Amino acid sequence: MVQPAAEPAASPSHVSAGNSGVIGPADTQPDIFDDDNFEATAYINELFPTEASLTGLDSTIGSLKQKIRRVDTEILTAVRQQSSSGSRARQDLGAAKAAIEELFGKIGEIRRKAEASEVMVQEICRDIRKLDYAKTHLTHTITALRRLAMLVNAVDQLQRAVERGEYAEAARLLEAVQQLAAHFAAFGAVPKVAELGGRVAALQTSLQLAAMREFELLGVGEDRANPLLLDRLRACCMVVDVLGPKAREELIESVCRKEMSVYGQIFSTSGETAAVDRTERRYGWLRRRLRAREDILCIFPEPWRVAQRICMAFAVQTRAQLAEILAARAGELGGNVEALLVAVKATNDFEAEMAERFGGGKDAAAEEEGSEGDDASPASRVRQRYERLFKAREREHDSPRAAAAAAAEALAADTAARSAFQGAISSAFVPHLGVYVAAEERGLMELAGSLVAGETWRPMEDATQTHVLHSASQLFGAIKKSLQRCARFVSRGEAMLRLMAAFQRVLRFYAGRLVARLPKTAAGGTTGSAAAGATDWHVRLADDDVPVVCALIATAEYCHEMVGALARSAAKMLDPPLGAQVGVAEEEDAFAGVVTACLSVLVLGAETRLDAVLTQMTRLPWASLESVGDQSDFVTAAARVVAEVAPAVGSALSPLHFRYFCDKLAASFCPRFYETIFRCRKVGEAGSQQLLLDTQAIKALLLDLPSAGRLEEAAGARLAAAVGREMGRAEALLKVVGSRPENLADNFFTLLPTATPADFQRIVDLKVMRRQEQQAVLDAFNRRLGRPGGTGALPRAPPVGVGSTAAASAALAAAGAAAQPGPSPAAPPRGPGATQELMARFRFGGNMGARSSAAAAGEKVRETMAGSLAQLKNLGNLGFSRGAREPT
Repeated sequence: MVQPAAEPAASPSHVSAGNSGVIGPADTQPDIFDDDNFEATAYINELFPTEASLTGLDSTIGSLKQKIRRVDTEILTAVRQQSSSGSRARQDLGAAKAAIEELFGKIGEIRRKAEASEVMVQEICRDIRKLDYAKTHLTHTITALRRLAMLVNAVDQLQRAVERGEYAEAARLLEAVQQLAAHFAAFGAVPKVAELGGRVAALQTSLQLAAMREFELLGVGEDRANPLLLDRLRACCMVVDVLGPKAREELIESVCRKEMSVYGQIFSTSGETAAVDRTERRYGWLRRRLRAREDILCIFPEPWRVAQRICMAFAVQTRAQLAEILAARAGELGGNVEALLVAVKATNDFEAEMAERFGGGKDAAAEEEGSEGDDASPASRVRQRYERLFKAREREHDSPRAAAAAAAEALAADTAARSAFQGAISSAFVPHLGVYVAAEERGLMELAGSLVAGETWRPMEDATQTHVLHSASQLFGAIKKSLQRCARFVSRGEAMLRLMAAFQRVLRFYAGRLVARLPKTAAGGTTGSAAAGATDWHVRLADDDVPVVCALIATAEYCHEMVGALARSAAKMLDPPLGAQVGVAEEEDAFAGVVTACLSVLVLGAETRLDAVLTQMTRLPWASLESVGDQSDFVTAAARVVAEVAPAVGSALSPLHFRYFCDKLAASFCPRFYETIFRCRKVGEAGSQQLLLDTQAIKALLLDLPSAGRLEEAAGARLAAAVGREMGRAEALLKVVGSRPENLADNFFTLLPTATPADFQRIVDLKVMRRQEQQAVLDAFNRRLGRPGGTGALPRAPPVGVGSTAAASAALAAAGAAAQPGPSPAAPPRGPGATQELMARFRFGGNMGARSSAAAAGEKVRETMAGSLAQLKNLGNLGFSRGAREPT
């Protein structure tokens, strides 16, 4: 047994805990920042936090030694157990390997015994398998012999039935023979089977020929046949149905040819019946023929649809005959449109009637329910019918989704059957319906012309709120009737599309007639731009013309709305592929153009009246006016014009259009008012003050336009912004004109910061000043621009827009070039960028002089001008001196 390690003796290298609390030699002291040492140190510090707690150190060391000895003992025990368990595990592993080898041996022995057993079983069952194959072959042989005997017997019975003419029995036997013969299809090389196949084919041919001869006995001229003959024919139909689709098609085509031979003898492409107005008689004959031959047509099975096939053959032959007749008499159709329309209506009615009669969806029901009481039906068909009924009811009970799918399929079949008659005959009229469309267009054109000629140009009595003219409502009423007549009686295809194009031409014609009713300008048009000094845009708008123009606007709006509704209605009525081709954008634009032209005429008419007011303004003595009084006479005249025009226009226009009228009138009048100020001869200080007062009155008058027109809303933001901007320019101009000569240049740069030197020259020419004062003003302006004094008047240029920076830059460059005595040969090239920069500096200097005190403004202007003049000297294109100073 391993003894525990002896306790180490105390060594002088161990430091007492009472000194530093660190255990171990001083030279091998562990790192206290190591994780384990740190935890141990923390544990010791927890056990002995103070020096007083070291009294229990011996007992603690003893308990720790006991724990160490106990852990050593447990480790030793575990090591011994592990050594003994390892040898035991090796013994168990060896035993397991031996057991596995033994198991593999037993499995191999079992496999060998199983293979031997399988061989033994196969030897035992070999004879049994041979007997099973023999039994199967014998069963098939017996079944084939029995079927062959049944086939021989059935063929003999079928031959006797054919010889006796018993068609019902022959049909039953023929179906049985066909079912039996299907089992011997793969034995065609056997002589007996081949012989029977030949006999069956000969009997089928004989039956078909006999059935066709029986139908030849049915006369085409007699309405009612012998009942015995009908019974025989009904049995013949059963035989033909069993013979297959090919025989059935031959019989149906034969019946249709007989019926159409009678139709061809009565109606042909020559003679009295070859006329368009006789088309309805053709359909009457077929209706009478179907009623007379109803008992004969009943002998055919319902799934054959013999009556429908006869009607389709009639439609094909009739379409061919009508196409030939219409082509031969195409020149006469233009003068006999009514007969053509009657024929088209009768054709469409006949096609709709046939589509309703033979719409489909009844064949399955007739096959399953209509033949339940037919005793002549073979037993196999009756059995098959009841099996189908049972399966259908089972599917309907088990799966509602399958029933819904069957219903959808039946609906699709019904739609296809109905569409077979759509256009079957009427397609012959389509190439010739152009005469109908031309006649409709001609009638509508004449109606539109007569309506416009007889128009009172006053709104309808029952339409006082809409102000729509009589002619518009009557014209659209006629167009609606024509469209409905075409949809009901003529066509919903190409003819209706062409008719819609005719409507569009009529509406464009009507829009042109509405524009022709508008008062014209002096130049003969309906649009123009009001300009000062010109009269070609004048419109003499009488008091009676304003309601007419307003009624034209309401009528054009009504027509614009009705054109869209007409297009939507036509698109719904047309056949689906053609509905997407309807477009009335051009017509809507035409009526929108009528509205624009009417509003332009109203604005030009008001501008024409206000032009006389502006002319009166230029004739007043603004230079000799000594004091400021009430508003001038031209303002009173302008107020009178607004009081006359605004109520008349506002009461007849919609709020939207009246707001547009106000905006356009203000946008046109305000710039002309600004230019008219320059057209005054001379304006003194008192005159400028009076004009400023009048300008404010005109501004208020323009802002009150909506209320003057009985519009409850106040002036819109667009109107207020336009009037404020344009009339603000006029007010600033008048303030500059009213300035004292010594302040004229400063006020020009301050109040008109984006004006040009040409504008300043116009202001100098307009203001009342002596020649010396004009020269002083020009010198001050030249100094402000950095030009030497005494250069004379500034260059005159056409009026430009106040906000045109490019034009102002060009004018300033021209002014600098004019002040240059002569260009220097060595001058550097001039660029637009330098000119724009100088312009910006000049404007900046002018604005700063107005916004700051006189001393600060003078200092900033001097600094700015010094830099600008230095750059001008560098450019060498202006002869300004650096010593120029702006007066402060």
